[in-house]
Amino acid sequence: MKKQIGISICGLQEYYGDKRALEIVSEVGADSADFTLEFEFNDYRNKDSLYAKGENAVIEYYSELREYAEKLGIIIGQTHGKLPGFRNIKAEDDALIENTRLDLIATKTLGAPVCVIHNATSIFLGANPDRKLMQDLSLDMWTRMLPFAKETGVKIATETFGDAVRFSAVDFFGDINEFEEAYKNVKKIEEYKDYFTICVDTGHSNKAMRYGNPTPADVIRRLGSEVTVLHLNDNDTFTDQHKIPKTGTIDWDDVFSALDEIGYNGIYNMECSLHHFSKKFQIETADFAVKVMKNILEERYGKL
Repeated sequence: MKKQIGISICGLQEYYGDKRALEIVSEVGADSADFTLEFEFNDYRNKDSLYAKGENAVIEYYSELREYAEKLGIIIGQTHGKLPGFRNIKAEDDALIENTRLDLIATKTLGAPVCVIHNATSIFLGANPDRKLMQDLSLDMWTRMLPFAKETGVKIATETFGDAVRFSAVDFFGDINEFEEAYKNVKKIEEYKDYFTICVDTGHSNKAMRYGNPTPADVIRRLGSEVTVLHLNDNDTFTDQHKIPKTGTIDWDDVFSALDEIGYNGIYNMECSLHHFSKKFQIETADFAVKVMKNILEERYGKL
């Protein structure tokens, strides 16, 4: 089975627009786009947004983009939903649920099987949030979102966290023990267990190591076959740099060994800051990132 390379296109979408961003994915030789739904364009509270126009407008817009991607010979392997998880602010949390419902409709329309969504975070709840509050917020959030996942047939992936930079502490769900407990609490619910999965962000896990958490490779081993999507990126353990693999401190041989051990057969998707050198160099950066990943995979598995 061919190893597929994916690349997150958030910066490309913002700078060039959705269609041109998809063209760039094809031009740099990636197989898959990780498509972001994070922008104001996708917030129903913004009266000028696509989401404010309702489901039919969402379906029409993303159907056209899916057809365009197919013509380009690429797939949209995953999407990224809104960044802030539940904040324990009712109006914000309720808005997140409605926006996520529309995110999942957009994801289904794009043909992507998974939408990556962040959990509640210490960034909003403080350096030492109440443990019960955090776990309760997490369970409430996921169980309010997952009916829409089941309805659309799209899986939601919870993403591994790192540190909460504002507080020089591990993010609450950057603690692998809390992350796993939150995940298992949802998987116990028979009705939704098939619609919930895990995205390992190697950069986030690399930063969480500073607070006694496992290496990115050992996070993958620990979470095992529940890992079905990836945000592969590198850093110096201190800053969420989202660098191209092999340009930071992560042991990539160990990461790929861990992926082999768990039987990973999904897309090798990179979530890199393509604007690292300048927004003007995003295409060149994306091109180099794909070349690096292709080389890693060919050295391990032979010609793609």
